[in-house]
Amino acid sequence: MAGKKKPLLIALIVVVVIFLILIITPFFINADRFRPDIETALSTKLGRKVQIGHLSVSLISGSLKADQISIADDPAFSSGDFLTAKSLAIGIDVMPLIFSKQLHVHSLDIKEPQLQLLRSTAGQWNFSTLGGAAPANAKSAAAPANDPPSNPANDPPAAQAPASSIANNITVDSLKISNATVSLRKVGEATSATNSYEDVNIGAQNISEASAFPFQFDAKTPTGGKLNLTGKVGPLGNGDANHLPFEGELKAQSVPAEDIENLLAVLGYALPSGSSLKGGTLQANLALRGPLQGFVSQGPVSLNNVTLAGFSLSSKLAGALGQSGAQTGNDTVIKVASSNVTYGPDGVRAETVDVEIPGIGDVTGSGTVSATNTLDFHLIAKLDGSSPLAKLTQLPFFNKGGGIPFHVDGTTSDPHVTPDIAGLNKTPLNQLKVPNKSQPGGVLGGLLKKKKSQ
Repeated sequence: MAGKKKPLLIALIVVVVIFLILIITPFFINADRFRPDIETALSTKLGRKVQIGHLSVSLISGSLKADQISIADDPAFSSGDFLTAKSLAIGIDVMPLIFSKQLHVHSLDIKEPQLQLLRSTAGQWNFSTLGGAAPANAKSAAAPANDPPSNPANDPPAAQAPASSIANNITVDSLKISNATVSLRKVGEATSATNSYEDVNIGAQNISEASAFPFQFDAKTPTGGKLNLTGKVGPLGNGDANHLPFEGELKAQSVPAEDIENLLAVLGYALPSGSSLKGGTLQANLALRGPLQGFVSQGPVSLNNVTLAGFSLSSKLAGALGQSGAQTGNDTVIKVASSNVTYGPDGVRAETVDVEIPGIGDVTGSGTVSATNTLDFHLIAKLDGSSPLAKLTQLPFFNKGGGIPFHVDGTTSDPHVTPDIAGLNKTPLNQLKVPNKSQPGGVLGGLLKKKKSQ
């Protein structure tokens, strides 16, 4: 029996010794000695100045922990920080650190950071230059002034690993950003709650410079919607985020209208002058493919019970058809709207547009919005009710497509609505009247007679 217990006892002693080493060793390792080299290595890899706070080591969890981290923004976008966080966990290989004081980094875990995403008027994002050339001051990244400097004289020579060696040993197989707050705005705009996304989580695994790797993104929009993006990105070989390949699927769930308006503004798309989006939500399921510089998204998008306050499509349509005095209200209430939407560098294309608007009826068709906000939509309105406008849809002259065809051009901030009927697009339609049993129909009746004789 004693012989059988001996191997078990030896194994137990080994476990205890290892456990004691893991507990005691951190007291003899000055983790702060690695800080300047880690800062320089990360600055070199990201092409941005990186600063981290006081470092401590936990061999049990296999990590270094910093009490803060900051990553500078691209100076072409702002003089502030791209990212700041109160804590950073750096996953390390324990054995090389214990026995040879060598630092091998394989993961980064950033908790509760603040990120600033900026878009220029030219459509470039500040994160697109991550991984570019290292900043001139990267090698001078200094420790925060309130931290005591390390004393190299008290450390063994083996610990003074050159920055290039540290950089070569940073292979970040895993990146995790959790519970982040992301501000999304245009260059020059002030940060506000209306464009801050909460509970943002970003993850990437098996990060490679030679092959694509999986990533995930989920967030809560400023007023309660949900976004989820999954896909593949990379490889990272070219070091240029603008040309980084990626593909994925974006799901938007119950995104409030106010958030849609803010996002459109950041992307450079305006609403009709004096109007705003109120109430209702957006749902979308979009396929995305890169590179970032010219990425394209495509898929179904639907709006429910959204009000375009301050703009009346009924009024615009009534004016185009010579009924400018009709009571149409000042808003456009979109009960249901759906379309297959494609977004790309040239703008937006909406196919199979189908909109149900109380007071008008159904509007169908397709069209485009260019990157410069120019509109080109060909639509058909099938009007409800017994109003003078609705009666027009009962006439053969207007009913070729099952309703009144009309064209929307101009710009998103100043849309123009005109009848889309050959020969009448430039005719003053306020002279057209709906014919009845005792009246031939004015100009419209004459046109119909001519059409019949032809």
